[in-house]
Order: sequence, then C-alpha cells, then structure tokens
Amino acid sequence: MRGDGYRPDVVVGVSRGGFDPARILCDQLMVKRLASFQIEYYNAINEKSKVPKVIYPLNADVSGMRVLVVDDVSDSGHSLETAKRHVSERGASEVRVATLHYKPWSSFEPDYYAEGTESWVVYPWEVKECLLGTAEKLRSKGLHQKAIHEELLGKGFKEEQLRKYLAPLEDV
Repeated sequence: MRGDGYRPDVVVGVSRGGFDPARILCDQLMVKRLASFQIEYYNAINEKSKVPKVIYPLNADVSGMRVLVVDDVSDSGHSLETAKRHVSERGASEVRVATLHYKPWSSFEPDYYAEGTESWVVYPWEVKECLLGTAEKLRSKGLHQKAIHEELLGKGFKEEQLRKYLAPLEDV
C-alpha cells in the first residue's frame, strides 16, 4: 500500500476475521477511523452457506471516502465481492480490499494481500473455534479421544492448545 501511495480515509474490518488485521493496519497506516460490518458465509471449517449475506451493515458513513476493506482471507472470493459491493453502495469514492491470504482459486483477488496459500489457515484469534470445530467433526466420524488427539496434532494444533481447549482425555 505504501508503495503505490494509497492512503485510505477509513479502514473497514469485515467481521469477524477482519477485525484483528484491520486494527493492525490502522496502526501501521496511521489511520484513526475504523468501522465494520458483518458478513455471514462460513458456518464451520470448509462449510459455507449458499451465498454470503450482510447480517450487520456498515456502521459508518463512508460517503466520498477512500475505504480500505480488510478481511483475513480471500478463499472463494464471494464474501469479498459482497463486501466491496456493500461498501461501494454506501457512497465510498474508492474501495480497495486487503487480506492476509489469497487463495489461487478465489474469484476475487484483493488489491493487497500478504501471501498466497492453498492451505486452510488458522489465525491466532480463532484457534479455539477451529480446534473445537475440527474435534467435533472427527467425533461425528466415530473417532475416539485418543485418535482425535492424534489427528489434531497432525493438523498442526499444539499439545498445549489441546490441553487448554479440550476436555481431559480419558482414554489417552
């Protein structure tokens, strides 16, 4: 962003994944205005609704402003298309999008992203949610605690995270 001289008037975080990166970008870009809205699309890991839906609209007047919309990842791209349209429809003079990650199959390429990836990324602010969701999926497949424990370690979760967030392992 600094390289192309873009300076937004306001940063808008897409809830929930964009909250943390949006706040950090505000600090790095010296932008004091931070707004948000929420799109619902993913119900769980790799489970999404048919279409993304704005469930809480933009909480700021962005008429005539340069807006930087921030989310964590451009996966399918559909929620970011919805996000950009939502902010544009509210009168922003320019809307650009930034994410931490961009996946090559995404239908939407952000203006800015930290890196490309083909992996599912678990961000520090969503470890508990992802760990418990993954454990529940494994449990629903009939796996017992010890197997779930091993699977979660194999997926990159750490032993201390398992101890912190999962019930004590009875059969380990």
